[in-house]
Amino acid sequence: MSLELHPRCKERLVESIAGQLLNINVKNKMFIERSSCIGLFDIENILPRDMGNLSSYIGEHPLVDFIYETLSRELGEKFGYDSDIPLCKLTEIEEYTETNQLATRLVEQFDSLPWQYTFTIELGADLSKIFHESIGEFKLSERILIRKFDDEFSESFPTMSGLEKRDSDLCENNLLFSLPRNWNQDAAFLQVNSLGFVGRYGVGEVLKEVEEMLKSFCGLGLALRLFKIDSKYRSTPTKSKFYSHQRQDDSWVAFGKHELDYNESDTFHDLVLHDLNGQLDDYEKLSNWVNLRMNDIKVTFSSQNKDITNKLLLACQWLFESCSVKNELLSFVQTTVVIEILLGDKALSEQIGLGTLLRNRCAYLIGTSQTQRDEILADFQEIYDVRSKIVHAGKSRLSSKEMSLLHKLQWMCRRVIQEEVKLLSNEEVGKV
Repeated sequence: MSLELHPRCKERLVESIAGQLLNINVKNKMFIERSSCIGLFDIENILPRDMGNLSSYIGEHPLVDFIYETLSRELGEKFGYDSDIPLCKLTEIEEYTETNQLATRLVEQFDSLPWQYTFTIELGADLSKIFHESIGEFKLSERILIRKFDDEFSESFPTMSGLEKRDSDLCENNLLFSLPRNWNQDAAFLQVNSLGFVGRYGVGEVLKEVEEMLKSFCGLGLALRLFKIDSKYRSTPTKSKFYSHQRQDDSWVAFGKHELDYNESDTFHDLVLHDLNGQLDDYEKLSNWVNLRMNDIKVTFSSQNKDITNKLLLACQWLFESCSVKNELLSFVQTTVVIEILLGDKALSEQIGLGTLLRNRCAYLIGTSQTQRDEILADFQEIYDVRSKIVHAGKSRLSSKEMSLLHKLQWMCRRVIQEEVKLLSNEEVGKV
């Protein structure tokens, strides 16, 4: 599968790109000046108008980003930083002097999109232990699976590429020296398969989508009580990392690493298996619980009811982000967005008001008695009063009562997600 650009279109692209390559400046033989690429933006008008899938591969300016990111990766991996050359033209660098030849190569590479990638991130020790001892591999959808380390995994996904400067970036660094990176043999890993383009600096819709899938998985795990957050102090915070591999011929080649931000990394590291307040007090109970919840997560990721699935996964992404942010006011607003994604309806909210719609839907979906429904209705009114104060009037902090309302709102979000997943599961059972 490729873009299959028309030959005449490719000729025009080569001619136009070759002219613009003369204007590109490079700092220290490694960093392309983004401003010197401005002429490439007009060239995108040559691309056919019906290539909307390109935006899902790369972004709003696919050709510009592809050229900038591809050349940046090549310069970094071929030459690295050179302090003796503060600024020069791209065409003054060896291997880049022939503009027609370079433009032809770039267009052929662009036309061969999308490329195939696998992204891998290590999961927590307690979940990894159960995968090693009981599960082995679990496929959540056609694109997402969790698997333990074994010989096949190690052989399929090497940690080094054989390219010196790329492998230097992939190495594990400490204060004194770098060590070749190796997979943790006791770990289980979440892997996401993607088609598209990944640049040197992480530009591209592919990486954003992979991060969103991870957040949805974690948020769904929190909602279904597969996980809970056990916050820990870290004197030296570390970022969680996806390691990417690109498919080349018939094998996977180590390609790069991509980091979550510090707040999301902290929350990801703090995820531990839920023990249901001590009820899961032996390995068999815990393993059975993990299997049940993993099946619920699989239903959510793989269901053919895309309207509900997409809404659920987006809400779970927001739930994870609301648990990660350090600002309590922002967390409150983000958590109200979760409930709006799950229960909102634009047409009905315009008639009866968003707050009224949400609190009634929430109360009757998760309330198990009239008394509990009345409590939810009352709490929800207070919650939306706080939201309005934050959004419309501004606040500097939450009071202890408002923090209690935030915790109630988080509980409501988890319960709504549980009920929605239950409905999806019942649908899937009905199809069998």
